[in-house]
Amino acid sequence: MLDSTSAAAISKLMGAEMRAPGKNDHRLIENGPARITWAAMTRHQSLLSTLAMLTLAACSTTAGTGSSPGGGRDDGGQPNGGAGASNGSGNGGNGTISLNTTDAGVAGNEGVMNGLCDQQNFNLLRQPAEILIVLDRSASMMDPPTGSTGSSKWDLVVPGVNQVVTATDSSVSWGLKVFPEGEGKECVAGSVTNAVPVKIAPLNATAVTGAVLATTAAGNGTPTGDAINAAVTYLKTLNDANPKFILLATDGEPSCNGTAKDATGARTQAVQAVTAAAAAGFKTVVVGVATTKTTATQALNDMAVAGQMARADTNPLATKFYLASTKDELVTSLQTITGQVSNCVFDLSKAPPAPDNIAVLVNGAPAPQDTTHTAGWDYTTPNNTQVQVFGSWCDQIKSGASAANQVTFKLGCPGETIH
Repeated sequence: MLDSTSAAAISKLMGAEMRAPGKNDHRLIENGPARITWAAMTRHQSLLSTLAMLTLAACSTTAGTGSSPGGGRDDGGQPNGGAGASNGSGNGGNGTISLNTTDAGVAGNEGVMNGLCDQQNFNLLRQPAEILIVLDRSASMMDPPTGSTGSSKWDLVVPGVNQVVTATDSSVSWGLKVFPEGEGKECVAGSVTNAVPVKIAPLNATAVTGAVLATTAAGNGTPTGDAINAAVTYLKTLNDANPKFILLATDGEPSCNGTAKDATGARTQAVQAVTAAAAAGFKTVVVGVATTKTTATQALNDMAVAGQMARADTNPLATKFYLASTKDELVTSLQTITGQVSNCVFDLSKAPPAPDNIAVLVNGAPAPQDTTHTAGWDYTTPNNTQVQVFGSWCDQIKSGASAANQVTFKLGCPGETIH
């Protein structure tokens, strides 16, 4: 027999309008020693479940000693005063019964990412950075570095690039564009097209290194500005939200201003192209391969600054680009670059049910939300489906201190407080 409190609760539920779950969906009805908690149920689930539970609760207050048929059964408990089997502990009718349901067919931990409210923890792998190599294959790359009579500049580029691309295959999505194209006259319209021999993709090292090995340094002229513009045209076709970079590897200054052989105009055009790329969201890292000529050094310095990825050095006379005159120097430079651009981006399949109520744990420690993107985490998409970790917290993830490049996300329901 239901008491007046339980009957009133049922009457209130029967008269409620159907609505989507909200922050007030955590409610508690108490009836003596028994209580029922439920969250994020649809109206028809609430009615059926609550009718059954309230009837059970009413019975449990009078059947705790087994004096009536069926005894004091909890959720699966033993009759006649036996121990109850519920989400809490109980003796006979003394039990706690909890419901936390999801839609039919949605299992366990999938609930919160399907728009329902259920506090959950799960791990996500970070997304790799994306780098398009823009590689100079002009004939001057076949010359040895100044002062050397040994291997050519191309001979140090190929193994150095391939070593780093292979080593960073899981943390960087690589792509490759080469310039100038063809082996005809210099500074002609066909020397740069929008062709990208190897498009950016995850785990792409084999394709990139294979294309580099198959490339020969037999082009004429150095149309750097046009190559950067073509790279930007391609990068704009990529729709994912991951940060994207251009890595320009060249041995000297630009020589082609469009179809004109004009070194001064070519330098200006190249800096303008790199500036426009950064404004479009694509920063450029500049690597000078055995670059020693004064005008070439100045041109690459200007491009490095314009690309917003200038090399940090307290010496004001040091180059702003990454200078590599040997294969080992190139590897070191590329390792430094990939360490800088490798990010800590994590994709969510759907926005959290309470975007302001999540915790991001790195090695078990909660990182603060930081909208300055200095040291903590923040959403990086308007619909809250991507999170990025910044600063020392990201360094922990990239260093391997955090297992398998993972972070733990703890998501809560509206009205709850995540601890």
